[in-house]
Amino acid sequence: MSKILTRREWGSRGPKSRLTPLNKKRVVGIAVHHSGVKNGPKGVTAVKAFERHHMDANGWNAIAYNWLIDEQGVIYEGRGAGVISAATRPYNSRTESICYTGDGDKAIPAKTQKSLTWLIADIQKRYSVKLWVKGHRELASTSCPGNVLFDWVQNHRNGITKVQPKAKPAAKKPAKTTRLVKQGSRGAHVKMMQTQLNKKGFKLSVDGIAGPQTIGALKKFQKSKGLVVDALCGKQTWSKLYAN
Repeated sequence: MSKILTRREWGSRGPKSRLTPLNKKRVVGIAVHHSGVKNGPKGVTAVKAFERHHMDANGWNAIAYNWLIDEQGVIYEGRGAGVISAATRPYNSRTESICYTGDGDKAIPAKTQKSLTWLIADIQKRYSVKLWVKGHRELASTSCPGNVLFDWVQNHRNGITKVQPKAKPAAKKPAKTTRLVKQGSRGAHVKMMQTQLNKKGFKLSVDGIAGPQTIGALKKFQKSKGLVVDALCGKQTWSKLYAN
C-alpha cells in the first residue's frame, strides 16, 4: 500500500469553502495530468506551488486535482476522494483527477509508476463500474500529460504493467581547468592540455608530463592563434584550446 499524505499532513491551506461531492452514478473515469513544468519544484514544494497558483491566481476554491504524485511516489490528497475537481473540463463532475508533479515528457520514476498503479486501483474500488483511465489530451486540446506519461497511461490501459526503464544519465562533460602549465609541469592538468592539443591536430603522448615535445606543440599552437608565444599555458591559451 502506498502512503497518502492528507491535506493536513502536507500543510494545505484547505478549500475556501465546502467541496462539492461527485455523483458516483455519473463518474466514468480517471484523468491523468502532469505539471508541464521543466525543472520545476519537487515534492511538497511543487504541491504547494500548485495550490497557490490555483487558489490565488485562478481564484479557485482549492487545488484543482483530486490527487497528486511526486517523483518519489508520494501521494498527496488534493481535493480528495469523491469530490468534483477543477482539472479536466468538461469532465470535472465525471472523473477523479491525478496529477504527476514532474515533467511527463521525461522518464517517469519507478516509484511514481508504482504509486500511480496503486492509486488508480484504489480509486476504482470506490466505484461499482469499471472506470476508464485517460490522459488529459484525450479529453481536451492539450499536450498534457506529456508524451512519456501518456505512453504509460496507454500501456496501463492495455494491461502492460512493466515499469519503464530509467532514463540514461546524461553524459558528463569533461572537467575544464585553467591551471598554469609550464616546462616540467606534471599532473592531470598537463594531460588535459595534451588532450586538447591532440584535438587541434597534434600527436602527443598523453602522459601528464610537460616535456620538450609537449611544450614545442604548445608554442606552435600559441603562434597559430596569435597568442604570445611564451611556452606557458595560462587562461588565454586555455580559452583557445577549449574553443571549437
